[in-house]
Amino acid sequence: MAAYLLALRLGRWGIAGFGAVAFLVTLLQAAGFYKIAGRTEAERQAFGRSISVLASQFTVIIAPPIRPDTVGGYVQWRAFGFLAILFAIWGLASASGAARGDEDRGLVGAILAGGLSRPRMITARFAAFATGALVAALAASAGMLVGVASGGETISTVAALQAALVLAALGVCCYSLTLLFAQFTSARNSTAIAGVILLALFLVNSLSRTFDALVSWRWLSPFHYYEQSSPLTPGGTLDVRAALVLLGIAAAAAALAAFAFRYRDVGSPLISLPTPSRRPSYQMSRSPVWRIPVLRDLYERRVSLLVWTVGLSALGALFVVLTKSIVKPLLAIPELAPYFALFVNGNIYASFFGYIWFGFAQLLMAGFAITQVARWSAEDSDGRLELILSNPVSRARVVIERLIVLTFGALIIAAVSGVAVGIEAHYQSIQLNSRRLAEASLLLVPFTLVFGTVGALLASRIPRATVGILGAFAFASYLTVELGPIFKLPVWAQDVSAFKLYGQPLTAGTDQTGLVIMLVIVIAGLMASALVMERRDIGA
Repeated sequence: MAAYLLALRLGRWGIAGFGAVAFLVTLLQAAGFYKIAGRTEAERQAFGRSISVLASQFTVIIAPPIRPDTVGGYVQWRAFGFLAILFAIWGLASASGAARGDEDRGLVGAILAGGLSRPRMITARFAAFATGALVAALAASAGMLVGVASGGETISTVAALQAALVLAALGVCCYSLTLLFAQFTSARNSTAIAGVILLALFLVNSLSRTFDALVSWRWLSPFHYYEQSSPLTPGGTLDVRAALVLLGIAAAAAALAAFAFRYRDVGSPLISLPTPSRRPSYQMSRSPVWRIPVLRDLYERRVSLLVWTVGLSALGALFVVLTKSIVKPLLAIPELAPYFALFVNGNIYASFFGYIWFGFAQLLMAGFAITQVARWSAEDSDGRLELILSNPVSRARVVIERLIVLTFGALIIAAVSGVAVGIEAHYQSIQLNSRRLAEASLLLVPFTLVFGTVGALLASRIPRATVGILGAFAFASYLTVELGPIFKLPVWAQDVSAFKLYGQPLTAGTDQTGLVIMLVIVIAGLMASALVMERRDIGA
């Protein structure tokens, strides 16, 4: 019981943060439905047809909606579809931290030294996350009920509870799978490798809606079983069998993780690759890589940086391949003309590609920044920051070096993925302006630094809560752009979002004002981070 309570305490920020985000997502989407769908039956049916036609061309990314002309169907598709990805990311980050992050901080060793067995520790962590996921999922259902009530309607409470149950089951499943994968990887690479595997499972399911060759493999994906249930839609039900499969996968993966953890050393993977034997040496390495601070940090992060670079490049090329198959049918649908008018400027293929790919790339780059900030926060509690400062190195220098490393990392990812997109676009005969493609790709660097500097400031002041608060900031920034026009937020409120400041550089060119504002945020955040770091005790 004590281990379970400790695990709950360690995850309290995640539960509070993701619970609040889940509540707001469903509340705003439900309330927004009444603002855009209309009040009469004819207006809602017309809205539902438009959404269905538009969404049918994006099934490679999201599942098609069921009855989007109703608030239940719309929230099931728009809100709970997004929360499925959010809970998967939460499970990934939480399990990676529990399996490997706490080992680096010495917490796992301290717990085991107290007499707790390894299987019981894994069980306690699993139970604590399952509790937190259920609480956050219930918050999502509560937000939906409040949003529906604001429109003067009601929805079944049982259906809301069923939606929460399936969402929590998906989060727990992703948590257990990450917990299992982390037993076979090093602490530095566990998050990246587990993320790649979960992304592959997500793509196997989503791409199977477009590529028939993948249909026979989507049973491997937990996202496939999540999509089998749609309790919020009129006539929809909870697929008990699919939900039990999710819970079964979660339980089996957790049991295998406990078994693997029992037979590996703390801090080491279960299976280590053979390395050539060398004579013990206590001499300082003469490699120049370790003598240049920024280069040293980049080299240390080389595996995760390679994974991010290859992943974004592959996804960018995939979006190019899919652009033609998506756009061509859309051009023959007159009802979608108003939607194209929102983002089309010149070449329709280029406009469409820029709208969907760089919007998706911004989310990924924000995630990249958050993973780097999480590493900075961990260094505060695992003793590494204290070791660096004892060299001696000034605290301001640490902050500056961190942001320089983030800049180079983002630059490598943006440049390589931009080249991959350009090459694939050439082969697909899609005309992309080379200069604007370069601008759009490179503009991802200051965009990433906005989140990096905000994270650096938080890590300098409250490192333990940094990841949760930064994630909430990124979510609020994204939500401002998505729902700002629907709720008619002031222009200045929409303009403070980093996603809005990025603009549409592939079709409209670089937004000079937005770029200047992002650079001002970066410089101000850097100065504030250095100042706050100087005034705080390490580890406090």
